[in-house]
Amino acid sequence: MKIELSDKIRSFKPFLFEELYRKERAERAKGKDIISLAVGDPDIPTAPSIVNCAVSEVKKGSNHRYPNTKGNENLRREVSAWHKRRHGLSFHPADEVSILIGSKEGIAHLPFVAMNAGDYCLIPDPTYPTYRTGVVLCGGRIHDVPLEEKNAFLPDLGKIPQKIVDKTKLFFLNYPNNPTGASASLDFYKDLVKWARKNSVIIAQDAAYCEIYFGKPAPSILEVPGARDVAVEFYSSSKTYCMAGWRVGWVVGNSKLVCALNQLKENIDSGPFNAVQNAVAFALKNHETIVPPIREKFKKRAQDFCAGLAACGWKFAQPGGSCFIWAKPPVSCSSLDAVYFMLEHASVLTAPGSGFGRCGEGYVRFSLTEPDNKLRETLRRLKPLDWTRL
Repeated sequence: MKIELSDKIRSFKPFLFEELYRKERAERAKGKDIISLAVGDPDIPTAPSIVNCAVSEVKKGSNHRYPNTKGNENLRREVSAWHKRRHGLSFHPADEVSILIGSKEGIAHLPFVAMNAGDYCLIPDPTYPTYRTGVVLCGGRIHDVPLEEKNAFLPDLGKIPQKIVDKTKLFFLNYPNNPTGASASLDFYKDLVKWARKNSVIIAQDAAYCEIYFGKPAPSILEVPGARDVAVEFYSSSKTYCMAGWRVGWVVGNSKLVCALNQLKENIDSGPFNAVQNAVAFALKNHETIVPPIREKFKKRAQDFCAGLAACGWKFAQPGGSCFIWAKPPVSCSSLDAVYFMLEHASVLTAPGSGFGRCGEGYVRFSLTEPDNKLRETLRRLKPLDWTRL
C-alpha cells in the first residue's frame, strides 16, 4: 500500500530553522562553540514560588482527573481578576475567558471557528509563522500586510485593497511584535477597531509579549470602546512568567468567538493539567512581584545588546518590547547570507528575517533569551567581523 499524504500537509514548508540547525550541527561537529540566538526560548528559570506551588498541586489527587476544556474555574477567575487590575477590564470567567494549551494552540485553531473555505485572512509580513497554520488547514486564503520600518512596523490599513478587505474575515496582529520588537499605541488600536467594525473584520491580537515592554505599559486592544464586538486577544504564560515548557495561555474578548473556540477544543483536546493551571493562577495572583524583575532583565539586555550592535555597525529601530532585536547587517546582503556568515566566522546562530516573510528580507533577528555572558560574548565575536568578505 502506498500512503499518500494530504494536499494540505504537503503545502506546509519545512520548519523555518531546520536547515539552520543542520548547519549548526555541522559547525559543532568541527569543534566550534556555537552561541544560538535563533529561538525565543527564555533562559530565565520559572520563579521558585511558582514551582513550589506546582509541586504542591501535583500531589493533590483531585488534580489528576480530566480538566475542564475551557480551563478550571480557579484559573479563569484569576485571569479575569488580572485583566481588571492590569487593563481595567472585566471579563466574565465563564464565557469571555478560555484557557489554552499555550496561546499557539488557540491561534492555530481560531480560523476554524471564524473562517470558511475561500475567506481571506490578513497576516502581517514579517510574522510569527503559526498565524498561517489554521488558515491553510481550514481552506482560507492569505493576504500579506507589510510591516515596514518607515511606518514603525505598523500596518497601513489604507493600503490594503478594498476588494480583499471585502472578502476578509480575520486579521492577526501581534504587539509588542515578534520579530520586530515594535509596539502599538492605544490610538493605533482605536483606528484599527473603527476600521474593523466598518469592514466586519475580526481582529485577533496576539499579546504574548504584553508584559515585556520597555517604556509605557503595553495597552490591550480591548481597552478601546467597542473592541469586544470585533476582537479577541491571546495571552501566554511562556514569556510573561518564563514558563515556556508549561504550555498554558488564554484568550479573552468577544464571547461568541471565545465560546466557539472552546466548543472546537472540546472535540480536540482536554485542556492543560489542572496542577499546571493552578500554578499559573498563582503566578497571576502574584504577578506584580514576579514579573517586574523579568521585564527589567529583558530591558537591560535589549539596551546593552543594541549598544553593542550599533558599535559593530548594525542598523535597527530601538525595540519597544519583546525579547528580540530586529536589525540590518553593516553591509547590504540577504538575510541568509548574513546568518551563514556569522555562523561560519563568529560561531553565532541567528534567525534570517526572510524566514518571517518577504518584508523580512535584509534583516536578522537576535533573540535575547540566553544568559548575559553569552550575549556579551556574541558581541565580542561580532565586533571584529570583516563584512566586506561577504
